[in-house]
Amino acid sequence: MNENYFSKNLVEKLSFPRLPGTNGEKKAQGLIETELKNLNIDGFQKQAFEYTTFFMNFLLRIYNFLVGLLMIVTLAFLVVNLFLLVFLFAAVLFVFSFYSRQIREKIQFKLTRIGKKRKSFNYIVDILPKSNENKVKPKQTLVVFAHYDSISMKLHPVFAGAIYLFALLGGTIFAFHITIISILYLLNILDSILLIQFIYGLFLVGLYSIQLFNSRGNESYGTIDNATSVASAFKVINRFYPNQNRLENTHLIVVFTGAEEMGDCGANSFIEQRHSEFDNDTTFFLIPDSVGADEKTNLYAYAEGFPKKLYSPRIKSEIETLLKKKSEEYKMKPMYIPPLIHFSTDHAPLKRFGYEFMIFLSSGRIHSEKDNLDNYYPEILESFNAFFEDLIIQMDLSIEG
Repeated sequence: MNENYFSKNLVEKLSFPRLPGTNGEKKAQGLIETELKNLNIDGFQKQAFEYTTFFMNFLLRIYNFLVGLLMIVTLAFLVVNLFLLVFLFAAVLFVFSFYSRQIREKIQFKLTRIGKKRKSFNYIVDILPKSNENKVKPKQTLVVFAHYDSISMKLHPVFAGAIYLFALLGGTIFAFHITIISILYLLNILDSILLIQFIYGLFLVGLYSIQLFNSRGNESYGTIDNATSVASAFKVINRFYPNQNRLENTHLIVVFTGAEEMGDCGANSFIEQRHSEFDNDTTFFLIPDSVGADEKTNLYAYAEGFPKKLYSPRIKSEIETLLKKKSEEYKMKPMYIPPLIHFSTDHAPLKRFGYEFMIFLSSGRIHSEKDNLDNYYPEILESFNAFFEDLIIQMDLSIEG
């Protein structure tokens, strides 16, 4: 264990554009390999995988636009009084709006063969527990994901997110609105339908169309997203890889994933290749992504949707126990992800396999040229590192109990 291992040094080294498929990505891969060798990590695995850019560069950009076309077609059927088709298309519009996140996650990994194939790598470090010396099977497995690539987008992330949220919320409301008005008209409760009341639908279609111009690029230095998390993962390796510091009951795996910004491709490749090794009841995933970007706090995303669906009751309970002890020192707060928000990180492929996981993040200027060394807070990152290591230790001790 290197007592003088500082995350800040690695964050500075890794802060340069690293779009998948570019020389920057190759430079990042070389840096990770060098860092692993400097820490004397024997036998780390370099796992190759293939991916395409179809999902990120094409499907995500046209999804909202296609929903907008659905709204126009539904309104056209209303104009000509084809109410059966109005009801049918309104139902489809509701599904594609309200359940947009679930639909995207369902199709995300079914489209990996469309388009030109590219190659990238995951870097995997297996840290077996002390109990393995006696050939005792580990009681649990903890997997840390930290993606090392970066991306920029033409639209400001907050603006793009607002467009996405308001458009899909509007699509959901529009579907209900046009259905209710049509039913009232057919029941003779309304004498006529004022088409002007649906004019806001055209505004929403305009919002959808803006996403077509949200092109991807390589201007982000990727300090916040995700050099800070890579540095945190290396801190975990530095702490727990030496034999004397290994966990008692836990098989710890650290994975530096590639092509996350192209649709979580590296994480998907890892879990598809190693799923058979894991027990869903005793395998937990910890995913730092964009930590250390807020001068006051980091966040843990504990649930999403309505009604709330917990990502991991076990990890959430362990976090709450830790925060009761040192809430001020750790600077961690919970985050709930509401319906309609499409929150994409390396957790997406895990949901298909039923694993419990927790995402750790902060509010920062990601996916833009502002994602650089000037906009992250080293002391907040170190606070997260202390919390992260203590969480791993606590989960190891609690499984023994």
